[in-house]
Amino acid sequence: MQYTYQYFSDALEDAKKQAQTLVSDLDKETFLRRPAEDKWCIGEILSHLVQAGNQYYGQINARLSEPDASLIKGKPPFEPGFVFRWFIRQVSPQNKRPLPTVPSFEPVDQPDLDKEVVLQDFLELQDKLLASLKSAELQALDLDRIKTKNPVVKFVPMSLTSCFGITEAHQRRHFEQIRNLREAYEG
Repeated sequence: MQYTYQYFSDALEDAKKQAQTLVSDLDKETFLRRPAEDKWCIGEILSHLVQAGNQYYGQINARLSEPDASLIKGKPPFEPGFVFRWFIRQVSPQNKRPLPTVPSFEPVDQPDLDKEVVLQDFLELQDKLLASLKSAELQALDLDRIKTKNPVVKFVPMSLTSCFGITEAHQRRHFEQIRNLREAYEG
C-alpha cells in the first residue's frame, strides 16, 4: 500500500472519532469487563494502544527533532519496505490470528484503569501524532527515507512511513476487537 500525508492524517482523525464512539458511553463495569480471564477488557485494549502508540510516537518525535539538515526531503506517495509491509499486514484487522504483545506495549493493570484518563491519553496521542505528521508535511519530508529506531526490534531501523503505518493499522485492528466485544456484551 502507498501512503500519503493525507491518508495518515485522515486515519488519525478517524481514530479519535472511533475511540470516542466506542468508549465514551460505556459504564465502568463494561469498560473493565474481560470476556475471559486471559483476554483483555476494552479498557486494557485502549491502554495497549496508548502504550504502543507512545513508543512509536517517541521514535517519530525524536527523529523529527533533529537538525533540519539531517532530514531528507521528498514527497508522497510513501511505501514501507517489504518487511514492514508484511508487519503492517500482521497488525491490521485483516489478520485474525492473535499476536504476542511486546512487554513495553502491555496495558496498564485492569483495576487501575480509568475510562476518562485512558480515553484522554489516547486522544492526546493522536493529536501528537497529527502534529508530527503536519510538521513533516510542512517541511516536505520523505517519510520513506527518514529512518528511526524500531521500538520492537532495536537493531532494525524503520522508516517514519512504517511507524505511522503500523500505528494506524494496529489501531484499526483493536477498534474491531472493541466493536466485537461491545456486540457480544450488548447481544
